Amino acid sequence: MSTNGSNAQNGTEIPSIAKALFFGHVHEENVFPFPHWDTESVETGKSMVDAVKRYAETSFQSAKYDLEGQLPKEILAGLAELGLFGLGVPEDLGGLNLNYKLYARVFSEISAYDGAIATTLGAHQSIGYKALLNEGNDQQKKKWLPKLASGECLAAFCLTEPGSGSDAYSIKTKAIKNAAGNYVINGQKLWITNGGIAGFYSVFCKTEHEGEGGKKVDKISCFIVEKERKGISFGNKEDKMGIRASETRAVFFDNVEVPAENLIGELGKGFKIAMNVLNTGRLSLGSGSVGAMKSVIKMAVAHAKNRKQFGKSISEYGLIQEKISGMAANIYAAESVVYLTTGKIDQGMVDYSMESAICKVYCSEKLWDTVDKGLQIAAGNGYMKEYPYERLMRDARINLIFEGTNEILRVFIALTGIKDPSDSLKELGKIADVSKALADPIKSLGVVGQFAKSRLTKMISTKKLELVHPDLSEQSDDFSEMLQEFAIKVENTLFKLGPNIIGNEMPQMRLANCAIELYAQLATLVRTTAILNNPKISNADKDYVKGMTQLICINSKQNFIMNVKRLFSDFDRMVPKVSEMVCQRDGFGFDIIDF
Repeated sequence: MSTNGSNAQNGTEIPSIAKALFFGHVHEENVFPFPHWDTESVETGKSMVDAVKRYAETSFQSAKYDLEGQLPKEILAGLAELGLFGLGVPEDLGGLNLNYKLYARVFSEISAYDGAIATTLGAHQSIGYKALLNEGNDQQKKKWLPKLASGECLAAFCLTEPGSGSDAYSIKTKAIKNAAGNYVINGQKLWITNGGIAGFYSVFCKTEHEGEGGKKVDKISCFIVEKERKGISFGNKEDKMGIRASETRAVFFDNVEVPAENLIGELGKGFKIAMNVLNTGRLSLGSGSVGAMKSVIKMAVAHAKNRKQFGKSISEYGLIQEKISGMAANIYAAESVVYLTTGKIDQGMVDYSMESAICKVYCSEKLWDTVDKGLQIAAGNGYMKEYPYERLMRDARINLIFEGTNEILRVFIALTGIKDPSDSLKELGKIADVSKALADPIKSLGVVGQFAKSRLTKMISTKKLELVHPDLSEQSDDFSEMLQEFAIKVENTLFKLGPNIIGNEMPQMRLANCAIELYAQLATLVRTTAILNNPKISNADKDYVKGMTQLICINSKQNFIMNVKRLFSDFDRMVPKVSEMVCQRDGFGFDIIDF
């Protein structure tokens, strides 16, 4: 097994599921059935999860680590002994060679116990040496992967800079080739997880290239930099709100010379390498969020059942039940999103950039909602450091920021999603001018007629999902209607804004929100269908997942409708106007005494 997404189980490449939603399509043969866990995967997964659970429950002291702001070396050594530093590394190079589904399940279990430990491990392998694993040559892999997989050496991912967060292409760190054929790196990287404790750094730098007409242009390249290289220094350990025991520092490069053989992949191809790394990192954030949610709901339910008020357990009160059921629905939907995505990658979905972004956004926000609900159920206890709720809330908050803020990822989802529909309308746009249409009237009639037929089909008919279980027909019908409406809204937005869609973030957000809700519904329906079709699963379990699925779909439909209604609404038009006025006043700037 391997976490290299190009290795399909059946040798067939699966197209992006999320991108098809923007056309109003679901290719059911690529989505159903929900990815299956074979016997080997089940045995491996249970064995590893049990090992993590035993080690965490007997060794982790998360409150202590949080207070002291560091992880003991012996804890990291224990994690290394379990093989948790090389989950996706090939076995012949010292790793466990897990596929994406298994990787996600193991990472979820780690995250269920300690966010700082999960962050340290994730920064090490989900992104830290992922560029090496994805793009490194055989010599590089043989040299570094064994020590990285064993935990002998920790890795760090060095992309973010003081002037470039989500805008990765604006980095300033440069690598200049010297007379000896080596590269000399100068610059700084900000907020680097494992910064001071790593020995291996994947460093992204600008390198100079010859462009058109001999003009010099900068492109991004990726280099391996070892800690012992002269000229590397570090800032102070950051004092963070949450995940406090994880290591975060600035890393400085002052004339750091690295050999040319430390280049990962091709020179000037580093931006694509970085984006591919972040795609897999976002999957880890999604699966980690699921694990953390399960810890929260377990504590919250125990408290709700044991806490008596007015003569009965608070779990019997409707407003508490609303929170508990909402937490369960959050977990089921988020887990469905993660494992549909990772499972399809294992089966051959190579382009999963949008799916991974959806995983990160959806799961991190469901985690935040779940932690908030859990703390509210715990009430006063939840606010006290004596209990873990407040630490879990502090730890959870970073997930909405890590590896691309949820705001920038919404922009990415929207613009990536509309690209193909936009391309499909280009030909129509070219013949919109009458004089051009007259030059080739036959072609004009064909293109316009084809578009009109497609448009009319979307407006008056709905293609229903055929493989959803009959017990979910109502939810399936609602999904199909929303999907067709979404495709029409995508076209309407393109017609209304054209290339100006690039600068209009409110409609981008609305389209992204709709796509996220549709993907979550689809993942849930596919998973629940597999459960309902399985004769080995009890009726009680089937009723449980049907109930959660109904809650998920109802809530998701409401969110979808709200976003559709606000697309180009007065509400969205007023947002930038009010925001501009607030900024002009440097804050609220409106005193009740004066008015």
